[in-house]
Amino acid sequence: MTTLQKLIESGLYKTGTPLKLHLGCGTNHFLGYINIDYPQEKHPVTTIAADAEADILNDFVFPDNSVDEIRLHHLFEHFSRVVALVQLVKWHSWLKVEGILVIETPDLLGSAQQLSSEHIDYKQKMAIVRHLEGGQSAPWGMHISQWWGERFETTLSKLGFHIIDIKYSQWERWPNLCSILVTATKLNDVELSVQIEHCLVLLRDSMVSDRELPTFNIWKDQLVGLLVMAMAADVLEG
Repeated sequence: MTTLQKLIESGLYKTGTPLKLHLGCGTNHFLGYINIDYPQEKHPVTTIAADAEADILNDFVFPDNSVDEIRLHHLFEHFSRVVALVQLVKWHSWLKVEGILVIETPDLLGSAQQLSSEHIDYKQKMAIVRHLEGGQSAPWGMHISQWWGERFETTLSKLGFHIIDIKYSQWERWPNLCSILVTATKLNDVELSVQIEHCLVLLRDSMVSDRELPTFNIWKDQLVGLLVMAMAADVLEG
């Protein structure tokens, strides 16, 4: 049974209505979305508001051009640079043309500006660092990647998305944490081979020097391996 069939049989999705996924929902339940997160036992300090419990990276496979919207708030920073690219390629294939992708993460540049300010004391700086590093109360609770406007613009444009809007926010209350919310749309379908080429260009941007070519080759092998697994899962689901 495919993921889509399971959602239909469970009553979480009705054929003919917009298919909107809220990934890593945590305590936030959005009406009109299928809210998905890890099983409750993996959340030691919060009660999740999920409609469906699953491993978001591995348990969900959707047909090409079947999803209307994918949104995630403070989940994307938990992915390594390779996994983040793999997920973007997968989401791009799932989304319909003109489908919507919404991603919110901590804002690295806004946080860096705060940390360099002489008006912020040590305790607030540590709270900002915690925002960047993650809660770390569970194995999945580590923030692995850092994102800011230019990185989103470069990455999403390379992978066939057009950014509609970027919003920067800051808590009005202490410790005044900074986040970034990006809304993008899928422009058109892109061949997987082209997506892989663009992912490799993006991965090269993370090299410190040409001496890191062995590290780049590891990233490349990880990327291709994960995408091959995703393709195989897609074939099995189909």
